[in-house]
Amino acid sequence: MRVGILPAVGSGLGSMAKTGQLERLYVHLGRYADAFAVTYFSGLPYADEVQHWKRFNQQTGSTLWPVPGGLRAACFWPFRDQVARKMQLFRAMSLLGAIPALVAKWRWGIPFVVSHGADYETIARIHGRSALHLRKWGWLRRLVFRSAAAVLVSRQDLAERLQGDHPRARIVFHPNWVDLERFSPAEAPAGNRRVLYVGRLVEEKNLLRLARAVNGLWGARLRCVGEGPLQWALGGAHPASYRADCPGPRDWAELPEEYRAVACFVLPSLTEGHPKALLEAMACGLPCAVSDRVGVIRHEETGLVFKAEDEEDMRVQIARLLDDHALAAMLGAAARKDVEQYDINVLMPVEIRILQEMAR
Repeated sequence: MRVGILPAVGSGLGSMAKTGQLERLYVHLGRYADAFAVTYFSGLPYADEVQHWKRFNQQTGSTLWPVPGGLRAACFWPFRDQVARKMQLFRAMSLLGAIPALVAKWRWGIPFVVSHGADYETIARIHGRSALHLRKWGWLRRLVFRSAAAVLVSRQDLAERLQGDHPRARIVFHPNWVDLERFSPAEAPAGNRRVLYVGRLVEEKNLLRLARAVNGLWGARLRCVGEGPLQWALGGAHPASYRADCPGPRDWAELPEEYRAVACFVLPSLTEGHPKALLEAMACGLPCAVSDRVGVIRHEETGLVFKAEDEEDMRVQIARLLDDHALAAMLGAAARKDVEQYDINVLMPVEIRILQEMAR
């Protein structure tokens, strides 16, 4: 069975490498390659991808195939690309990746499966996007959902809401996976009061409020691993910065070291899908505090939950993890046990079966 992988239009291995997520993609596609003949249709120029091609092929057993960059070119390549025509299924990794999949379905009748996790409308509102922008996203989502063989949604509540909004679509709840062997518990250094965030440094992650909350705690230090427009404000070398440690993105294979070197993990987001970084922190047995917009964590059972826009509540819950070592140890152990339901060895076979059922 031949499966074509479609990243977001204009992205590919190079963009994944910049964010440190390329190794995770290798693991994901490596599982696919055990069941399918996989072709990865990169949206980046060949010159940008050639440095990754050899390792990509060795790690995943997949073929790399370039797609013309840009939205217009990506929409038309299925009409003339003979490799694309031979696919039995396209696997779009996002709504933007589904655009060429739509064209391939209309032209060749090739079915596609798409992932959907983020609440794009909420993110657009946070960034002050226009009503026209919101209507465009809504139009694209309706078009993709109506045409997809299946839509894999990573949050149960979002899946239920989307099924109500799109009753004719096949919405399948399918959470993100975590590698429990790679991300495993280890004892944190004694006297540790470091607070960790991993992810994009963008407005919807609520990081400036987090920085203020941590700065109000004695001896606490915030470390933000990732990249984005807030990096300068969080950790820049200027008097107005929040003095957080911002080392930039780390390779996915190096993240276990980050989780094992801190006292707790915090995810203060104003909106979330099914956050991979949180699952990884839980798998490392790290006590976690999250906003009430995140989900996953059950308050005082598998972690602590605070109100997303209440800086004082955020500070109080983080302080509990830093000051009460017995509570932190209990919550970390409970988090590790709870996250086992997202084991890659459980969820990837389910995903592969879904793709096999949807292929032409």
